[in-house]
Amino acid sequence: MGSKSDEAVSGGGVARFFVEHRWFGWLAMAAILAWGWVSFQKLPRQEDPTFPTHDALLVTVFPGAPATTIEEAITNPLEEALSRLPSLESIRSQSRDNHSVILITLRSGKKEEIERHWEEAREILRSVELPPGCGSPELDPDFQLPATLLFAVHGEDRGEVEASAERIAGELGRTKRAGRIRQFGNAPEAILSFADFAMAGYSVELLHREEGGMMRDSPSVLVAVEMKSGNHIRAFKEEMLARVGEVPLAPGVGIMIVSDQPEATARRIGQFLRCFLEAVVVVVFVASLLMDWRTALVVAVAIPLTLAITLGGMAALGVPLQQISIAALILALGMLVDDPVVASDGINRELAEGRPRRIAAWLGPFRLRRAIFFGTLINIMAFLPLVLLPGDMGAFILSLPIVMTLALVSSRIVSMTFIPLLGYYLLRGQKGFEAGGEVRRFPPFRQVDLALRALLPRYRATLGFALRHPLATTVTAYGLLVASTLLIPFFGKQFFPPAERNQLLVDIQLPEGSPIERTLEVTHQVGEILRGEASVESAAIVSGGGTPMFYYNILPRQPSPQVAQVLVNTRHADEVPGLIVRLREAFDREVSGALCLVKQIEQGPALETPIEILLTGPDLPEQAALVTKALTTAGAYQVHDDAGVITHVDRERTVTVRALPPFGELASRVLDKARPHLPEGAIAFGGEDRELRKSQQEMKRVLLISLALISLAMMIQFRSVAKSVVVMLTVPLGLIGAFVGLAATHASFGFMALIGLVSLAGVIVSHIIVLSDFIEEERAAGVALEEALTRAALVRLRAVLATVFATVCGLIPLALTGGELWRPLTAVHLFGLLFGTLLTLLLLPVLYLLFARWRLIR
Repeated sequence: MGSKSDEAVSGGGVARFFVEHRWFGWLAMAAILAWGWVSFQKLPRQEDPTFPTHDALLVTVFPGAPATTIEEAITNPLEEALSRLPSLESIRSQSRDNHSVILITLRSGKKEEIERHWEEAREILRSVELPPGCGSPELDPDFQLPATLLFAVHGEDRGEVEASAERIAGELGRTKRAGRIRQFGNAPEAILSFADFAMAGYSVELLHREEGGMMRDSPSVLVAVEMKSGNHIRAFKEEMLARVGEVPLAPGVGIMIVSDQPEATARRIGQFLRCFLEAVVVVVFVASLLMDWRTALVVAVAIPLTLAITLGGMAALGVPLQQISIAALILALGMLVDDPVVASDGINRELAEGRPRRIAAWLGPFRLRRAIFFGTLINIMAFLPLVLLPGDMGAFILSLPIVMTLALVSSRIVSMTFIPLLGYYLLRGQKGFEAGGEVRRFPPFRQVDLALRALLPRYRATLGFALRHPLATTVTAYGLLVASTLLIPFFGKQFFPPAERNQLLVDIQLPEGSPIERTLEVTHQVGEILRGEASVESAAIVSGGGTPMFYYNILPRQPSPQVAQVLVNTRHADEVPGLIVRLREAFDREVSGALCLVKQIEQGPALETPIEILLTGPDLPEQAALVTKALTTAGAYQVHDDAGVITHVDRERTVTVRALPPFGELASRVLDKARPHLPEGAIAFGGEDRELRKSQQEMKRVLLISLALISLAMMIQFRSVAKSVVVMLTVPLGLIGAFVGLAATHASFGFMALIGLVSLAGVIVSHIIVLSDFIEEERAAGVALEEALTRAALVRLRAVLATVFATVCGLIPLALTGGELWRPLTAVHLFGLLFGTLLTLLLLPVLYLLFARWRLIR
């Protein structure tokens, strides 16, 4: 053995320790698997990520005062005082007869900081002098907290219903897991606070389907129960149901759940866990096709070990199981096999060269430790900068970069510890096809081996042609990139897709000043229409206000005689789209004198409507009429404005024109049609348009940071700026596939597509960096440049294809069954990674050759 080998044998680090102390490795493996299982059982569960609560509602009641007096005497002085808050981001208000409502939004921050700012706000409010007879301003920073369970107590006698609701709320309040408990629909005995004022005209009717299939309506009281943080949602529901079952109810009084967050959470997590298991099976199957069964088994065992460490890290950091964190595990699945594949490939090559297995088992990963480390680091740099996203979007997506980082670090640990241990027992050495590796006998694997063996001469010939015509190859590749940008105008823009829930909302608005009696007539009409729909299981019909918060991004409606809201539950989520279309047609045809907005439950930040245009300055009614005409001509549905209400946005009189797109059409397309016809002047876009533009600016900053960190990591690895530039020049090629993927799948260009584009660069580089590392090894060994480029590409082809196809195929279950939220991101990654890697396998050697000829690389 030469001196170089002797030097290598004298090292080995932790990989050598696990091979030479195998008893310790097996104990550590058992302990980690147990740790992961216990962590999985104890992890909190929720349907969606939790948004930070940095909004508060300030309500001030002045009985008998008209809206103009409310504005001058209440709203204006309060807004002026609140403008002194240093952390204030925005302030919106509405001044109506009898009361003022101000929405205060602070800049995002830690929970403790937000709570301190609310205390500052309370101090400021105490110093404001208000007219005699005016109630004290009531600040509610928890108005957006959704109910974990929403019960409807119903029966023929309203008095018995209210008494039963009181008993149920009292019983639930004695449990340790329950947080705030509120009742909606109980008439107050006296008007002593804003809550009493709000409930005075507030009534609830429950429409529900009985066992025989008949629809029945009855007076109801809604009981909203919130879960204290830190509890397990399934145990919370079990305890609440047990307590409710102990409460004696009067004859004819019943109780049912009209919003069940624990059930929705279990359904969503179950869906994503099935998706994850399917992805595991797919990844292992792909690995077995591209590698011998022993190597595939090593990779298969690495997955639960990596997952166990990741789950332990999630438990330590308090990251709950929800759709974002589980989807992050699925996204990571293909990438977390990269390190085990590369490490196993290194062991196989050492064994194939005649090394004894006690040395080859740790020497293979040890020699590749630098490439594995930087490949992992670059993958992390593709996702970790997402933690820098500010505001609600940063909070929504936060678990994605955290879980991805945990999974990739765990994969690195496994590849340098347990892979050497498993390789010692399982691997026997597998030569690459370029070195005459054997073809397996089992038919499916044999066909794959023959296909790969047939691919090698074609790839060698194509690569040879590209190396003989480097400039033409480079121009062709970047020409394809330029051509792919022609697809951009065809992308639909949608900030977030609707949530796939078996619920929908009907917002009802009557003209300002309408009495509650007229509102009750309209809700009765709405109830009759719902009664005729076979897919409706229940409907909570609220008159004089809105339903309690039951989902994280539903904007609560303030109590008012001319306001109503209906929460409709269907049997299945796939019945909602058709029901929305039928209800819109029925309400437009049969309900007059009221605005009825039938809306799907959305995901992402709370928006009242997708299309919003804000107007300021003089002649607001005339401007609003022009905007309404432009939107109506563009095909917008139910165009309306708030000109009848005195509204301020950041202390300036504002009229907002709102609309919905026709069902099945994107709001961005409607807005694009209307833009040329909108009036000039003080006009601003809200809704989806504002949020998408803001997120694009934030994503640009994150992308630049990510690319800078990836470039820095490669400069450190290669000790050369030029060599890192060579690799980075291949990154844009992934955009070809990303654009094709968005167009082919008809996925919308929104927040999740932006996340996919930002992270795609690092994923492509991490898959191809092993090839760059081997080129450097060959050149260091004195191999001629073109021969080194060709040999490196052929030697690393199997490992590159295995990791790329594992990542791509692992995303297929998420793309097919993960829902509309994940379709844009998976389209970007599936097509971008596939196209980008295949083009890079040609262009990276070509660019390396050009830079060497130009003497930029030595």
